[in-house]
Amino acid sequence: MTRRPLGPMRTTTVVSLLLGLPVLGACAPSGGADPDAMDGPLPPIVFAPGLGMSALSVSVDRPGERAAFDFLLPSMNPVDTLPGSAASALDYSVARGLAPQDAAAVPRWLSLAIAPDGTAASQVGVKVEPVSVGRDFGAECPRYLPLAQDLATQGWQIDENLLCLPFDYRLAPGANDFVDDLRDVVEHAVADAGGRPAVLACHSQGCLMAYHALRTLDEDWIRGHIGLLYGFAGQFSGCSDCLRWAFQPGWSWQPETPGESPVDPTWVGEMALGLQSSVYGDAVLYRNGTREYRADEAGELLNDAGAVAMAQAMKTYGLDAQEWFRVGAVERVPLPVPVRVVFGDGLTTTVGYDFDGIPPRSGTCSEPQCAGFWSTVDPAPIEADGDAGDSTWMNAAPEVWTLDPVCDIRRLPGVDHMAIVTDATAVALLTASARAMESEPMPCLDSLP
Repeated sequence: MTRRPLGPMRTTTVVSLLLGLPVLGACAPSGGADPDAMDGPLPPIVFAPGLGMSALSVSVDRPGERAAFDFLLPSMNPVDTLPGSAASALDYSVARGLAPQDAAAVPRWLSLAIAPDGTAASQVGVKVEPVSVGRDFGAECPRYLPLAQDLATQGWQIDENLLCLPFDYRLAPGANDFVDDLRDVVEHAVADAGGRPAVLACHSQGCLMAYHALRTLDEDWIRGHIGLLYGFAGQFSGCSDCLRWAFQPGWSWQPETPGESPVDPTWVGEMALGLQSSVYGDAVLYRNGTREYRADEAGELLNDAGAVAMAQAMKTYGLDAQEWFRVGAVERVPLPVPVRVVFGDGLTTTVGYDFDGIPPRSGTCSEPQCAGFWSTVDPAPIEADGDAGDSTWMNAAPEVWTLDPVCDIRRLPGVDHMAIVTDATAVALLTASARAMESEPMPCLDSLP
């Protein structure tokens, strides 16, 4: 097949070096379903990964020289998922061009500059993009290779009709190249499949990106190219416990460092999106002494905690202010394609934090570092039901705009937020839905095995 390369060229990662998996690529996998026995070609699957699980290419222009390297966020990519023989995320970046003496500068390079009007952009001289798009699943989205392996045993072929769609997760929907890349990858995948529409699969924040694309692309194009949106623990609303990431120290090369966030406090992709009251209702998500913060008071919390720039960014990028989001959340208009969503529940899930009477920032403090929230390492969690990563409130958000929540959504008791992408039931429901997506009517999730 021919596919126009997307993103900078990278050496193909040998799958056998990743997670000890056998080589899977252009050749059909042994065992499992026989793709030749299917009724026509399998529909291609294009997968959008979750927050921090896209491999990024970073280039930095500075006087007299240029730094260029690849980056995987340490907290979201455990050592046993890193490509090749990398012993840590830092080791991975050094092997891919980072000068060891520059390691301490990487958090500053990857932070976003937030303007007074709340808009966010990369630092001057810094360019960030996926290492490639839809060309090398193992290099682009290594955390999801076990899912790719599961699908390969069912007849899909990695980098042929099973593709990853990485993106710059630092940025909010519409502020990166995700929509353009999706259109390009899907068009080529559909052409290679003889015109059969693709399945757009996603996990966590990747589902919010996919949802945004399906609200903003031309509906005729969507109907001609995408036959199904399938979400694993879809992130369709602002992340309540993630709000704290805007006012605590940022990510570290040592992901277990106490008190530090999994991401950078400036990354608006997850943290400045607002918390929809339609999702969280009147639930108390944060508390500071006797002061309680609910979903519609997230901006006040950010200001009290010194994250003034992020409070401005929330006004700019907050989902409630975006018409493409309100079409579903407020107007309750279904997407133009069938939707199937699976998520775990029945697990204790942190939805926010209880701080012990910290004085709000003073008038001269406009950064988290000078407010007391920043140095609070272990506030008491406020907990609810969910999948130990996202709350049931968050994952059930599509109920207001799917055609039939009973048909389109299935809860999987006790399944963890990350484990869901390799959960046998969740993956079986994806493959069964993909094979049946052109049926009339399309089977409901509860009718599938």
